[in-house]
Amino acid sequence: MNFFESEVLKGKYFIPKSRDRLRATMVNLFILAGAFIMLLYAYENLVQGYYVMLMIELLIVLILVVAYLVFPYYVTINQTSYMILGALTFLLSMSLIVPDQDPELSLFWLASLPIFVFFFLGVEKGIRWSTNMFFILLFIPLISYVSGVKFVYEWELLSQIVLGYLVVSYMLYIIERERSTYEERLNVALEENKILFKEVHHRTKNNMQVVMSLLESQSFKIDDPKYKKMFETHVDRLKAMSLMHKNLYSNQSYEEVNIQEYLEEIAQSLQTYTEYSINTDIDPVVIDMKTAMNLGLIFNEAVTNAIEHAFDGDSGKIDISFKQKEGRYALSIEDNGKGFDTSKTYQSLGMTLINDLSATFPGSAIYIDGEEGVKIKIFFDKEEQL
Repeated sequence: MNFFESEVLKGKYFIPKSRDRLRATMVNLFILAGAFIMLLYAYENLVQGYYVMLMIELLIVLILVVAYLVFPYYVTINQTSYMILGALTFLLSMSLIVPDQDPELSLFWLASLPIFVFFFLGVEKGIRWSTNMFFILLFIPLISYVSGVKFVYEWELLSQIVLGYLVVSYMLYIIERERSTYEERLNVALEENKILFKEVHHRTKNNMQVVMSLLESQSFKIDDPKYKKMFETHVDRLKAMSLMHKNLYSNQSYEEVNIQEYLEEIAQSLQTYTEYSINTDIDPVVIDMKTAMNLGLIFNEAVTNAIEHAFDGDSGKIDISFKQKEGRYALSIEDNGKGFDTSKTYQSLGMTLINDLSATFPGSAIYIDGEEGVKIKIFFDKEEQL
Protein backbone atom coordinates (compact mmCIF):
# COMPACT_ATOMS: atom_id res chain seq x y z
CA MET A 1 0.00 0.00 0.00
CA ASN A 2 2.85 2.37 0.83
CA PHE A 3 4.51 1.59 -2.51
CA PHE A 4 1.26 2.26 -4.38
CA GLU A 5 0.70 5.58 -2.60
CA SER A 6 4.33 6.67 -2.82
CA GLU A 7 5.34 5.47 -6.29
CA VAL A 8 2.22 4.90 -8.41
CA LEU A 9 0.26 7.84 -7.00
CA LYS A 10 3.51 9.91 -6.75
CA GLY A 11 3.10 10.84 -3.10
CA LYS A 12 6.88 10.65 -2.58
CA TYR A 13 7.32 14.05 -4.25
CA PHE A 14 5.46 15.82 -1.44
CA ILE A 15 5.87 16.28 2.31
CA PRO A 16 4.43 13.31 4.27
CA LYS A 17 0.95 13.88 5.74
CA SER A 18 0.64 17.27 4.04
CA ARG A 19 -2.49 18.45 2.21
CA ASP A 20 -0.51 18.72 -1.03
CA ARG A 21 0.47 15.06 -0.76
CA LEU A 22 -3.17 14.11 -0.22
CA ARG A 23 -4.26 16.21 -3.19
CA ALA A 24 -1.51 14.75 -5.38
CA THR A 25 -2.42 11.15 -4.57
CA MET A 26 -6.13 11.85 -5.09
CA VAL A 27 -5.43 13.52 -8.45
CA ASN A 28 -3.45 10.53 -9.68
CA LEU A 29 -5.98 8.06 -8.30
CA PHE A 30 -8.74 9.92 -10.14
CA ILE A 31 -6.66 9.92 -13.34
CA LEU A 32 -5.96 6.18 -13.23
CA ALA A 33 -9.50 5.21 -12.25
CA GLY A 34 -11.03 7.59 -14.82
CA ALA A 35 -8.79 6.34 -17.64
CA PHE A 36 -9.63 2.71 -16.81
CA ILE A 37 -13.39 3.35 -16.74
CA MET A 38 -13.16 5.38 -19.94
CA LEU A 39 -11.37 2.58 -21.77
CA LEU A 40 -14.07 0.10 -20.76
CA TYR A 41 -16.85 2.30 -22.12
CA ALA A 42 -14.80 3.14 -25.21
CA TYR A 43 -14.59 -0.58 -25.98
CA GLU A 44 -18.38 -0.95 -25.60
CA ASN A 45 -18.97 2.02 -27.91
CA LEU A 46 -16.59 0.47 -30.45
CA VAL A 47 -18.51 -2.81 -30.38
CA GLN A 48 -21.90 -1.10 -30.62
CA GLY A 49 -20.82 1.36 -33.31
CA TYR A 50 -21.04 4.65 -31.39
CA TYR A 51 -17.95 6.03 -33.08
CA VAL A 52 -18.39 9.73 -32.24
CA MET A 53 -18.52 9.06 -28.51
CA LEU A 54 -15.70 6.54 -28.96
CA MET A 55 -13.42 9.27 -30.34
CA ILE A 56 -14.41 11.64 -27.53
CA GLU A 57 -13.64 9.05 -24.86
CA LEU A 58 -10.28 8.16 -26.45
CA LEU A 59 -9.41 11.87 -26.48
CA ILE A 60 -10.24 12.10 -22.76
CA VAL A 61 -8.09 9.02 -22.06
CA LEU A 62 -5.20 10.66 -23.94
CA ILE A 63 -5.54 13.84 -21.88
CA LEU A 64 -5.59 11.84 -18.63
CA VAL A 65 -2.51 9.83 -19.63
CA VAL A 66 -0.60 12.99 -20.55
CA ALA A 67 -1.62 14.60 -17.24
CA TYR A 68 -0.33 11.56 -15.33
CA LEU A 69 2.99 11.50 -17.18
CA VAL A 70 3.83 15.20 -16.85
CA PHE A 71 2.75 15.55 -13.19
CA PRO A 72 4.58 16.68 -11.06
CA TYR A 73 7.64 17.14 -13.28
CA TYR A 74 6.30 19.84 -15.60
CA VAL A 75 2.92 20.87 -14.17
CA THR A 76 1.64 21.66 -10.68
CA ILE A 77 -1.29 20.11 -8.82
CA ASN A 78 -3.54 23.03 -9.79
CA GLN A 79 -2.54 22.85 -13.46
CA THR A 80 -3.19 19.10 -13.50
CA SER A 81 -6.55 19.66 -11.82
CA TYR A 82 -7.53 22.16 -14.52
CA MET A 83 -6.56 19.65 -17.22
CA ILE A 84 -8.75 16.97 -15.64
CA LEU A 85 -11.65 19.35 -14.99
CA GLY A 86 -11.53 20.66 -18.54
CA ALA A 87 -11.58 17.13 -19.95
CA LEU A 88 -14.36 16.07 -17.57
CA THR A 89 -16.49 19.12 -18.35
CA PHE A 90 -16.11 18.52 -22.08
CA LEU A 91 -17.03 14.84 -21.68
CA LEU A 92 -20.06 15.66 -19.55
CA SER A 93 -21.32 18.24 -22.04
CA MET A 94 -20.86 15.89 -25.00
CA SER A 95 -22.49 12.95 -23.19
CA LEU A 96 -25.70 14.99 -22.94
CA ILE A 97 -25.72 15.52 -26.70
CA VAL A 98 -23.93 12.65 -28.45
CA PRO A 99 -25.59 9.17 -28.44
CA ASP A 100 -23.76 6.60 -26.34
CA GLN A 101 -23.93 2.91 -25.48
CA ASP A 102 -24.54 3.84 -21.85
CA PRO A 103 -25.82 7.45 -21.63
CA GLU A 104 -26.46 7.09 -17.88
CA LEU A 105 -22.69 7.31 -17.42
CA SER A 106 -22.99 11.07 -17.77
CA LEU A 107 -24.90 11.15 -14.48
CA PHE A 108 -21.90 9.53 -12.75
CA TRP A 109 -19.52 12.18 -14.11
CA LEU A 110 -22.05 14.88 -13.21
CA ALA A 111 -22.11 13.74 -9.58
CA SER A 112 -18.31 13.47 -9.33
CA LEU A 113 -17.53 16.83 -10.96
CA PRO A 114 -18.60 19.12 -8.04
CA ILE A 115 -16.66 16.94 -5.58
CA PHE A 116 -13.53 17.23 -7.67
CA VAL A 117 -14.00 20.97 -8.25
CA PHE A 118 -14.31 22.02 -4.60
CA PHE A 119 -11.75 19.56 -3.23
CA PHE A 120 -8.97 20.50 -5.64
CA LEU A 121 -9.75 24.15 -6.41
CA GLY A 122 -11.10 25.34 -3.08
CA VAL A 123 -14.12 27.53 -2.40
CA GLU A 124 -13.42 30.62 -4.51
CA LYS A 125 -12.26 28.87 -7.70
CA GLY A 126 -14.81 26.12 -7.14
CA ILE A 127 -17.64 28.67 -7.22
CA ARG A 128 -16.37 30.18 -10.47
CA TRP A 129 -15.97 26.80 -12.15
CA SER A 130 -19.37 25.54 -10.95
CA THR A 131 -21.03 28.75 -12.14
CA ASN A 132 -19.54 28.32 -15.61
CA MET A 133 -20.58 24.67 -15.64
CA PHE A 134 -24.10 25.64 -14.58
CA PHE A 135 -24.49 27.95 -17.57
CA ILE A 136 -23.08 25.29 -19.90
CA LEU A 137 -25.61 22.75 -18.62
CA LEU A 138 -28.38 25.37 -18.79
CA PHE A 139 -27.48 26.22 -22.37
CA ILE A 140 -27.88 22.62 -23.57
CA PRO A 141 -31.58 22.10 -22.59
CA LEU A 142 -32.42 25.60 -23.86
CA ILE A 143 -31.08 24.65 -27.29
CA SER A 144 -33.04 21.41 -27.12
CA TYR A 145 -36.26 23.21 -26.17
CA VAL A 146 -35.96 26.07 -28.67
CA SER A 147 -34.75 24.06 -31.66
CA GLY A 148 -36.89 21.01 -31.04
CA VAL A 149 -33.82 18.85 -31.65
CA LYS A 150 -33.96 15.69 -29.58
CA PHE A 151 -30.76 15.05 -27.72
CA VAL A 152 -29.88 12.05 -25.59
CA TYR A 153 -32.25 13.21 -22.85
CA GLU A 154 -35.57 15.04 -23.07
CA TRP A 155 -35.28 18.70 -22.20
CA GLU A 156 -37.34 18.20 -19.01
CA LEU A 157 -34.81 15.62 -17.78
CA LEU A 158 -31.95 17.85 -18.87
CA SER A 159 -33.44 20.66 -16.78
CA GLN A 160 -33.63 18.34 -13.78
CA ILE A 161 -29.99 17.36 -14.34
CA VAL A 162 -29.00 21.05 -14.29
CA LEU A 163 -30.99 21.61 -11.09
CA GLY A 164 -29.42 18.54 -9.49
CA TYR A 165 -25.94 19.76 -10.37
CA LEU A 166 -26.73 23.14 -8.83
CA VAL A 167 -27.98 21.57 -5.58
CA VAL A 168 -24.99 19.21 -5.26
CA SER A 169 -22.56 22.06 -5.97
CA TYR A 170 -24.18 24.27 -3.35
CA MET A 171 -24.05 21.53 -0.71
CA LEU A 172 -20.38 20.89 -1.43
CA TYR A 173 -19.71 24.62 -1.35
CA ILE A 174 -21.17 24.82 2.18
CA ILE A 175 -19.10 21.83 3.33
CA GLU A 176 -15.88 23.17 1.79
CA ARG A 177 -16.48 26.66 3.17
CA GLU A 178 -16.92 25.28 6.69
CA ARG A 179 -13.80 23.14 6.30
CA SER A 180 -11.77 26.10 5.06
CA THR A 181 -13.02 28.29 7.92
CA TYR A 182 -12.15 25.62 10.47
CA GLU A 183 -8.71 25.09 8.91
CA GLU A 184 -8.03 28.83 8.95
CA ARG A 185 -9.00 29.10 12.62
CA LEU A 186 -6.86 26.08 13.43
CA ASN A 187 -3.85 27.62 11.68
CA VAL A 188 -4.33 30.87 13.59
CA ALA A 189 -4.51 28.94 16.87
CA LEU A 190 -1.36 26.99 15.98
CA GLU A 191 0.53 30.19 15.21
CA GLU A 192 -0.58 31.70 18.51
CA ASN A 193 0.56 28.57 20.35
CA LYS A 194 3.95 28.71 18.61
CA ILE A 195 4.39 32.32 19.71
CA LEU A 196 3.40 31.44 23.28
CA PHE A 197 5.74 28.44 23.41
CA LYS A 198 8.62 30.48 22.05
CA GLU A 199 7.96 33.15 24.65
CA VAL A 200 7.91 30.49 27.39
CA HIS A 201 11.27 29.10 26.22
CA HIS A 202 12.69 32.63 25.99
CA ARG A 203 11.56 33.51 29.51
CA THR A 204 12.80 30.15 30.84
CA LYS A 205 16.22 30.77 29.30
CA ASN A 206 16.37 34.26 30.81
CA ASN A 207 15.26 33.02 34.24
CA MET A 208 17.86 30.26 34.19
CA GLN A 209 20.53 32.80 33.30
CA VAL A 210 19.48 34.87 36.32
CA VAL A 211 19.78 31.79 38.54
CA MET A 212 23.20 31.01 37.05
CA SER A 213 24.37 34.55 37.70
CA LEU A 214 23.22 34.30 41.32
CA LEU A 215 25.01 30.99 41.80
CA GLU A 216 28.18 32.33 40.20
CA SER A 217 28.06 35.42 42.41
CA GLN A 218 27.56 33.25 45.47
CA SER A 219 30.44 30.96 44.51
CA PHE A 220 32.85 33.91 44.65
CA LYS A 221 32.09 34.25 48.37
CA ILE A 222 32.90 30.61 49.12
CA ASP A 223 36.46 29.75 50.15
CA ASP A 224 36.09 25.99 50.48
CA PRO A 225 37.17 24.48 47.10
CA LYS A 226 34.80 21.54 47.54
CA TYR A 227 31.67 23.66 47.84
CA LYS A 228 32.92 26.15 45.30
CA LYS A 229 33.25 23.32 42.78
CA MET A 230 29.76 22.13 43.64
CA PHE A 231 28.33 25.54 42.75
CA GLU A 232 30.26 25.60 39.46
CA THR A 233 28.98 22.12 38.55
CA HIS A 234 25.38 23.17 39.11
CA VAL A 235 25.94 26.27 36.98
CA ASP A 236 27.22 24.08 34.12
CA ARG A 237 24.13 21.86 34.35
CA LEU A 238 21.84 24.87 34.26
CA LYS A 239 23.78 26.24 31.30
CA ALA A 240 23.22 22.99 29.37
CA MET A 241 19.46 23.25 29.96
CA SER A 242 19.47 26.97 29.15
CA LEU A 243 21.13 26.32 25.78
CA MET A 244 18.34 23.92 24.84
CA HIS A 245 15.69 26.57 25.51
CA LYS A 246 17.77 29.02 23.48
CA ASN A 247 17.84 26.49 20.61
CA LEU A 248 14.06 26.03 20.78
CA TYR A 249 13.47 29.78 20.83
CA SER A 250 15.78 30.42 17.87
CA ASN A 251 14.41 27.67 15.60
CA GLN A 252 11.04 27.25 13.91
CA SER A 253 10.08 24.19 15.97
CA TYR A 254 9.07 24.61 19.61
CA GLU A 255 9.15 20.92 20.57
CA GLU A 256 12.10 19.50 18.60
CA VAL A 257 15.82 20.28 18.79
CA ASN A 258 18.64 20.01 16.28
CA ILE A 259 20.95 17.88 18.41
CA GLN A 260 24.04 18.85 16.39
CA GLU A 261 23.60 22.56 17.10
CA TYR A 262 22.67 21.93 20.73
CA LEU A 263 25.56 19.63 21.68
CA GLU A 264 28.11 21.70 19.78
CA GLU A 265 26.97 24.79 21.71
CA ILE A 266 27.55 22.94 24.98
CA ALA A 267 30.98 21.79 23.73
CA GLN A 268 31.93 25.36 22.80
CA SER A 269 30.80 26.60 26.20
CA LEU A 270 32.87 23.95 28.02
CA GLN A 271 35.87 24.55 25.76
CA THR A 272 36.22 28.09 27.12
CA TYR A 273 37.01 26.65 30.58
CA THR A 274 39.73 24.19 29.60
CA GLU A 275 42.87 23.86 27.51
CA TYR A 276 42.02 20.25 26.68
CA SER A 277 40.75 19.61 23.16
CA ILE A 278 37.03 18.85 22.78
CA ASN A 279 36.21 17.31 19.38
CA THR A 280 32.68 16.66 18.12
CA ASP A 281 31.30 14.51 15.32
CA ILE A 282 27.53 14.85 15.54
CA ASP A 283 24.89 14.01 12.94
CA PRO A 284 22.38 16.84 12.22
CA VAL A 285 19.48 14.93 13.77
CA VAL A 286 16.24 16.53 15.01
CA ILE A 287 14.88 14.93 18.19
CA ASP A 288 12.23 15.72 20.78
CA MET A 289 12.79 18.21 23.58
CA LYS A 290 12.86 15.73 26.48
CA THR A 291 15.43 13.45 24.83
CA ALA A 292 17.55 16.45 23.86
CA MET A 293 17.50 17.77 27.43
CA ASN A 294 18.67 14.44 28.86
CA LEU A 295 21.35 14.06 26.18
CA GLY A 296 22.61 17.55 26.93
CA LEU A 297 22.87 16.79 30.65
CA ILE A 298 24.69 13.49 29.99
CA PHE A 299 27.00 15.26 27.56
CA ASN A 300 27.73 18.06 30.02
CA GLU A 301 28.27 15.66 32.93
CA ALA A 302 30.60 13.30 31.05
CA VAL A 303 32.73 16.05 29.50
CA THR A 304 32.93 17.98 32.79
CA ASN A 305 34.07 14.82 34.59
CA ALA A 306 36.72 14.25 31.92
CA ILE A 307 37.98 17.83 32.20
CA GLU A 308 38.22 17.61 36.00
CA HIS A 309 39.52 14.06 36.56
CA ALA A 310 40.85 12.45 33.37
CA PHE A 311 44.16 14.23 32.84
CA ASP A 312 47.25 14.82 34.95
CA GLY A 313 49.14 17.02 32.47
CA ASP A 314 48.31 20.02 30.32
CA SER A 315 47.38 18.04 27.21
CA GLY A 316 44.46 15.76 26.52
CA LYS A 317 41.52 15.31 24.21
CA ILE A 318 37.86 14.43 24.52
CA ASP A 319 36.06 12.97 21.49
CA ILE A 320 32.27 13.07 21.27
CA SER A 321 30.12 11.54 18.55
CA PHE A 322 26.38 11.16 18.06
CA LYS A 323 25.24 8.95 15.20
CA GLN A 324 21.97 7.65 13.79
CA LYS A 325 21.85 4.25 12.12
CA GLU A 326 18.96 1.89 11.32
CA GLY A 327 16.49 3.36 13.79
CA ARG A 328 19.03 3.57 16.65
CA TYR A 329 21.03 6.43 18.13
CA ALA A 330 24.55 6.09 19.49
CA LEU A 331 26.25 8.61 21.80
CA SER A 332 29.97 8.11 22.39
CA ILE A 333 32.18 10.14 24.75
CA GLU A 334 35.85 9.15 25.00
CA ASP A 335 38.99 10.67 26.46
CA ASN A 336 42.65 9.64 26.39
CA GLY A 337 43.18 10.25 30.09
CA LYS A 338 44.19 7.97 32.93
CA GLY A 339 40.86 6.16 33.27
CA PHE A 340 39.26 5.03 36.53
CA ASP A 341 37.92 2.09 38.47
CA THR A 342 34.34 1.83 37.22
CA SER A 343 33.22 -0.25 40.22
CA LYS A 344 34.05 2.60 42.61
CA THR A 345 33.23 5.63 40.49
CA TYR A 346 29.76 4.35 39.72
CA GLN A 347 28.81 5.61 43.18
CA SER A 348 29.65 9.24 42.28
CA LEU A 349 26.89 11.75 41.64
CA GLY A 350 28.04 12.35 38.05
CA MET A 351 28.01 8.68 37.03
CA THR A 352 24.72 8.11 38.85
CA LEU A 353 23.18 10.99 36.91
CA ILE A 354 24.50 9.62 33.59
CA ASN A 355 23.07 6.15 34.32
CA ASP A 356 19.71 7.49 35.48
CA LEU A 357 19.30 9.79 32.47
CA SER A 358 20.32 7.12 29.95
CA ALA A 359 17.68 4.79 31.43
CA THR A 360 14.95 7.23 30.30
CA PHE A 361 15.68 6.52 26.61
CA PRO A 362 13.65 3.79 24.86
CA GLY A 363 15.55 0.52 24.46
CA SER A 364 18.65 2.03 26.03
CA ALA A 365 21.96 0.31 26.74
CA ILE A 366 25.04 1.90 28.35
CA TYR A 367 28.63 0.70 28.32
CA ILE A 368 31.41 2.29 30.40
CA ASP A 369 35.06 1.33 30.13
CA GLY A 370 37.61 2.93 32.45
CA GLU A 371 40.78 1.32 31.10
CA GLU A 372 43.17 3.43 28.99
CA GLY A 373 40.95 6.46 29.25
CA VAL A 374 37.22 6.58 29.77
CA LYS A 375 34.79 5.39 27.11
CA ILE A 376 31.07 5.94 27.59
CA LYS A 377 28.74 4.57 24.91
CA ILE A 378 24.96 4.90 25.06
CA PHE A 379 22.61 3.29 22.54
CA PHE A 380 18.86 3.79 22.34
CA ASP A 381 15.94 3.50 19.93
CA LYS A 382 14.84 6.30 17.68
CA GLU A 383 11.21 5.88 18.73
CA GLU A 384 9.36 4.18 21.54
CA GLN A 385 8.76 0.53 20.67
CA LEU A 386 5.11 -0.49 21.13
